[in-house]
Amino acid sequence: MDSTPGRGHPFPSPTGWGYTQHGPYSAVYDHNQRSIYLMTQRIKRHPFLTLFDGADPNASTADRRTTTVPTQALYFLNDPFIHAKSEKFAERLAKLGRDDVERITAAYRLAVSRPPTDAERAEALDFLAMYRSELAAAKKGNVDTLAFAAFARVLFGSNEFLTVD
Repeated sequence: MDSTPGRGHPFPSPTGWGYTQHGPYSAVYDHNQRSIYLMTQRIKRHPFLTLFDGADPNASTADRRTTTVPTQALYFLNDPFIHAKSEKFAERLAKLGRDDVERITAAYRLAVSRPPTDAERAEALDFLAMYRSELAAAKKGNVDTLAFAAFARVLFGSNEFLTVD
């Protein structure tokens, strides 16, 4: 995440707009900043916020619904944004620990602000071993980073990471 204050979106020049009633403005600008800097359009909801029950910009929303749908889990498994961020997370973990146990502990501390339980640590070690063997069988390079990136996606998709109680 970029922690600097947001700046204006890269809107096209007003002299070249050419938007009409039948050809309205509907671009989505990607960035790595907090969602308070997302542009809100009344004619088109932001795809990410739509996936996670973002409020309808055309209506007052006093209470927010909380839902969990399969498309949310699929987002954390398949989206290119999550894959890129999970690989960065795995690279960070490689610098924080000398072995798998230290890296797993660092991953839990960073993702959910607590150390893993013994059962979670054992499950993570099993997951990493199986994932590494699958990557080796597929003759993939950079096995450690890819395995920890996959583990990061599991953590990112966990209820504890997504929900504040």
